[in-house]
Amino acid sequence: MFGSVRRLTADGPARIYKEIRAAFDSENLAYREDALKREIWCLFEGDDMPVKLSVSVSDEAPMIMFDCLLDFKAPDKSFGPILEGLNVINSSLHFGAFILNPETGRLLYRYHFLLDGRIPSRDVILAVVKMVVDTVDANDGAIKALIPEKTSFADPMFG
Repeated sequence: MFGSVRRLTADGPARIYKEIRAAFDSENLAYREDALKREIWCLFEGDDMPVKLSVSVSDEAPMIMFDCLLDFKAPDKSFGPILEGLNVINSSLHFGAFILNPETGRLLYRYHFLLDGRIPSRDVILAVVKMVVDTVDANDGAIKALIPEKTSFADPMFG
């Protein structure tokens, strides 16, 4: 369950990406992808709003990056209060963090899964996907309360 004995080699990122795709396919999860960037985008239905998951494989470090983009764009003048609120929310999380990108004002949840030289099993990949989606779904209402009204942002990546 915690990863196969298949060791990472020079083609590790490509093999990991292939395993991520196989995990999504095994559960018939609909996704879009950019194979050259080794990135998958998948939309999950949350309680309050959709959960937009991006899963990508790093070429620079042995890790899988799970990012959930939130449909909010924070105005510059609201960064302080929003960051304070995110800090409170993040202090209750066991894994990952909600962040505010200061360059774009976009909010997202980020969890990077470090690899130990093995390719993770499909079960592990799907368990992390579930944990990430559940974390965003459980906290998106609190994050929505931090954002000033009329600052939603529709991401063209997810339609």
